[in-house]
Amino acid sequence: MVLWWRADPMLLQTACLVHVVDGDLPTRSTLARALGAVGIACRVHSTGADALSVLGTGSACLVIRNDLPDMTAQELMSEAALHGHDLPVLVITEQGDVDAAVGAMKAGAVDCLAHPFQTATFLERVRACLASENPQAQQRDRGRDAARRLTLLSRRESEVLRLIVEGKQSKTIAWELGISIKTVEVHRARIMEKTGCRSIVGLGRLWEAAEMLRARSQRCFVPSAASLSAALSVPVGVAAP
Repeated sequence: MVLWWRADPMLLQTACLVHVVDGDLPTRSTLARALGAVGIACRVHSTGADALSVLGTGSACLVIRNDLPDMTAQELMSEAALHGHDLPVLVITEQGDVDAAVGAMKAGAVDCLAHPFQTATFLERVRACLASENPQAQQRDRGRDAARRLTLLSRRESEVLRLIVEGKQSKTIAWELGISIKTVEVHRARIMEKTGCRSIVGLGRLWEAAEMLRARSQRCFVPSAASLSAALSVPVGVAAP
């Protein structure tokens, strides 16, 4: 059975909120002061659960220490995504922890920064996150648009579409559904009209986007492309802003 779901970086600094999630109090305080000194609004959290409880529409970026007291950065990213918070994420890992950095990349982090690091480098990476277009959010929006258009179809039209994207011809579809070929062609035309697609390829892409959205809501981790940053040598706790 087929189921359907019935800027300017400088402006971002003053209009959006960065959430810093780190179990270490001195580090949280240092990062918060650094962000505040350049006019970037932030809120600090000691645990992932605390951050999840307050994420909202004003949130713009997550800065997450890899090993939190209650969960890993990957787990926090997954939970945030499942709750509809598709935010760019900067993950802070320990020096030389390649596994953690790779894991953060696979989970969808926009960037990783190895601790210790210079404050100026940290601010540069946060600004890049604020200015970035989150691939996960783009994928989610495409999926939601596809699902919205597919809800316009009747149950029979959805059945016909499923067989179309499986590559079956009108004659085969008619036989499987127990209808005439002419009826299949009528349904096909209505499907194209309702979804706004102009080709079978377009229908396939629409179907795929909706399926990816559905699959995403059912899994724990969402793969995404990202970049890995090189470690710097000055501890953040002693670096000058």
